Amino acid sequence: MNASLPKTSNAPLTQAAWAELRARLRDFAARELPDAMIPSRFVVLPELPRLPNGKVDRSRLPAVTGEETAATAYVAPSTPQQTQIAGVWADVLGIGRVGVKDNFFELGGDSLTAAQMAARLREATGVRLGVRELFDHPTVEGLARRLSARVPAAAVGGTGHARSLAARELAAEAVLPADIAPQPGALPAAPAPYRSILVTGGTGYTGAFLIRELLDRSKARLYVLVRAESPRHAERRVRRAMESYGVWRAGDERRITGVPGDLGRPYLALDRPTYLRLARDVEMIVHNGAWSSYALPYRRLKPVNVLGTREVLRLAGRHRVKPVHYISSLAVYPGRPGDHRWAEDAATDPHGVVGGYRQTKWVGDRMMAQAHERGLPTCVYRPGQITGAQTTGACATDTFLNATLKGCIQLGAALSFDVFLEMTPVDYCAAAVAHTALGGAWHGTAFNLPGAQPLAWDRLVDLLAGCGYPLRRLPYARWYAELAAAAERGEDNELVRFLPLFGPELPADDLGYRGSRPVFDTANLRAALAGSGIACAAPERELIGRYLDYFEVHRFLPPRAERNVP
Repeated sequence: MNASLPKTSNAPLTQAAWAELRARLRDFAARELPDAMIPSRFVVLPELPRLPNGKVDRSRLPAVTGEETAATAYVAPSTPQQTQIAGVWADVLGIGRVGVKDNFFELGGDSLTAAQMAARLREATGVRLGVRELFDHPTVEGLARRLSARVPAAAVGGTGHARSLAARELAAEAVLPADIAPQPGALPAAPAPYRSILVTGGTGYTGAFLIRELLDRSKARLYVLVRAESPRHAERRVRRAMESYGVWRAGDERRITGVPGDLGRPYLALDRPTYLRLARDVEMIVHNGAWSSYALPYRRLKPVNVLGTREVLRLAGRHRVKPVHYISSLAVYPGRPGDHRWAEDAATDPHGVVGGYRQTKWVGDRMMAQAHERGLPTCVYRPGQITGAQTTGACATDTFLNATLKGCIQLGAALSFDVFLEMTPVDYCAAAVAHTALGGAWHGTAFNLPGAQPLAWDRLVDLLAGCGYPLRRLPYARWYAELAAAAERGEDNELVRFLPLFGPELPADDLGYRGSRPVFDTANLRAALAGSGIACAAPERELIGRYLDYFEVHRFLPPRAERNVP
């Protein structure tokens, strides 16, 4: 558009034209994106501010002002039901008006306000609405259609469920673009020992422990990709993360170089000189970065978890071939009832892999196998649910498992759930990955990293009681009713933000399959770790107690009652 156009506030014709453009953009987004990803606000500019190199200068993009918000295309409710829903949303969120295409979460809603909104709608309409349904239908228009249909919501994991893709779509997502391969003329992969390593996801707790192990087991310089404003800012973020888990040591700063970037953007959001420097200097990549949210749909997680993995593989083929070591998950295996043995093979079957996070990991897993076939050395590591350090108990408090433990303790009740957990301590996982990756001898191999032994959910509840957190055991439907009631009352409960994963009758399939007894082969892992002294602690009284001690000291959990030995 012409940069000399007048401000919209002084030009009614321009204002109308821009409002029409916003409406057309919204319609286009609605055709191409799931509801949860459709922007609620569009800002039109005469031109984009740019840096000297031609890239968009994001720092000069304007914030959304009241004027721009008012000018955004607004589609008024057209039915009594839409009007009723929009009124409840406006009241709960404390905003002036809500259009039928506005997204509840883009307007400031979250799991807690979603629970309150569901309660208000039930009072107003007499229809019980699950919070999960709001996540699947986050616009007034979509929610009104859902309520009008008065049919059961799509089964979790079904082809119509908003958090999952159908198996055929998922397989198509995993096809690598043709340019992801060793670039013509690229230097061959450097042999171990490696002098420089790129690490993604270095500010998470798995990343912090990975950096610690890579520093301890090599002399390599680590380039750590971090969302940051500058290299110094990136390095400070890495240091803070490592300090928070007790794994930072004096002198580490001399071997860590912060790289400001973003997995969710093309070419990792790196400027050309930095990209070319990494392509030239890095000799190995440990790709740990991901958006680890079980509550979000596949398409919301795709930019970071899928497209970011593509960009890492693209970098791996530039200038010098670089081995890529990818942190995947046991969740890439299909969920099925009964006994199943899963070998350390490439993930090939998308049927039964449900939930956005699990599906993005499956796609990443498959892309690694394709990349290896094209000449990029890759290794895949599939841990179970990564838990705290077996040495210190240090752990992130924002994982789904830890939220479940705290939420049940806050509720004073545990759900009945016939599942087994594979708990993989973070320091064990990091040591196994670093030892194997630095050896440079296992390219083209997948490794299962389950816990020392499966832990039944009921046994975990017993251990909690023995460690000072006794819980009532409730049938699932009754437990859910208590949790939903607590959320509607506005009580503080760690599981409120995960309510979309629970339904009135059953939890989502991606949380675990009732009656499933998977066995994960570890022949490759045992061979790679032979003689290393790296071992996994069993999830029994000593280890669980260490985790609870850490949570209590850091005030994640309340002080315990009298402790007993189970």
